[in-house]
Amino acid sequence: MSNPELHVKIDKLICQGTGYCVRLEPEIFVIGADDLGEVLVDKPDAKYADVLEEAAVLCPTRAITY
Repeated sequence: MSNPELHVKIDKLICQGTGYCVRLEPEIFVIGADDLGEVLVDKPDAKYADVLEEAAVLCPTRAITY
C-alpha cells in the first residue's frame, strides 16, 4: 500500500548517477538510460521510510527528497 506522506523525488539537475540509492533499495530506485537516478515507486509504503532517509543522506549531491 502506498503512503501519501512519502513522495520520493530525484532532482535530475543535480543527480550524478552514483547509484548509492539503487544499492540501498533497488525496489524504489534505478539508474535510467540517461545514467541518472530514477524513482520506480514515487509513493512507497511507510516501511521504506528509514531506507529513504538513508538514501537521501548518502546521496553526495542531496538530489533525493521524500
